[in-house]
Amino acid sequence: MLVFMPEGVFRRAFQLALWGCVLVVAWLAFAPLMEPAGFSWDKANHVLAFCLMAALADAGYPGRDREWPRWGLLLGYGLVIELVQWPLPYRELSWLDLVANLVGVLLYIGLRAWVVRRLRHPRAPSHSRP
Repeated sequence: MLVFMPEGVFRRAFQLALWGCVLVVAWLAFAPLMEPAGFSWDKANHVLAFCLMAALADAGYPGRDREWPRWGLLLGYGLVIELVQWPLPYRELSWLDLVANLVGVLLYIGLRAWVVRRLRHPRAPSHSRP
């Protein structure tokens, strides 16, 4: 039962999911695919992938002291992907992909802040009059 699982088990699961996602994203980035996998608009794929990886990184490697390194490493990974794609004949370096990666990470940070605020300050139920 999940209630009795130690916190470290969840952290390890998020870490494994993050590294699995990193490998899948790398494969998708370097494979000679004719059409992008996922959404037909490539930038949406970048936003979604980096939002998901940000969430997994945050859950797998929590802590305020790790926040900037976590986002820096994630965005650095996106830069490495673009640099590897640059010489590939079937891929190209795109600065807009890097912007989409940043948007994905910022989207996660914003969603996390919104959820935390809602959990700390829940709205009182509104009473409507008949």
